[in-house]
Amino acid sequence: MSERFEVSRATVREAYRGLIDAGVLTRSRGVGTFVTGVPHRHSLDLNLSYTEMIRDAGFAPSAKVLAISVREADDHEREALKLERGAEVLAVERIRLADETPVVYSQDRIPYSLIPSGELTGPFGSLFTYLRSMGFDARTARTRLLPVLAEGAVAKHLQVDPGTPLLFFDELDFDQTGRPIIISYEWHASNVFELWINRRAP
Repeated sequence: MSERFEVSRATVREAYRGLIDAGVLTRSRGVGTFVTGVPHRHSLDLNLSYTEMIRDAGFAPSAKVLAISVREADDHEREALKLERGAEVLAVERIRLADETPVVYSQDRIPYSLIPSGELTGPFGSLFTYLRSMGFDARTARTRLLPVLAEGAVAKHLQVDPGTPLLFFDELDFDQTGRPIIISYEWHASNVFELWINRRAP
């Protein structure tokens, strides 16, 4: 691999280590390194577009937009997004689907000042892609994870029974300059993906 790609052996070892951490490869001492054959595991330490994640897992991604509005930011949104009092946010409510199966219900908040005039409409299949097209590339995120039970509108949107366990994400994404650009509240069903956290010793 080092000769083929004209890189050092240390670079190849680091690439393998990343693939092993992500669950794509597995290493057996004295035997070799093999592809795991588990395509639907996704590492929570990677900040991925769900459109890309769904596509990479072999499903057809789509999004159903439930609501789009522009409104004044509330106290939490102003603090998280570093907005002045009276500033507005673009609020988008969507269901993400994999082969027409609901997998994520989300509520997203973007500073309206980032949206060029006349650019409010759009497919919103990937808000990361939408923001990147305007020069705001989501590079890092801070996410709080909570186990919750489906109820009310969330259960209805994800087409699961009330009381079904879900994973809730409360996430704030930052662009390449460290500017907060999007708040996301997400409820994940577990019927399509396994979400993993990769850990290593310090």
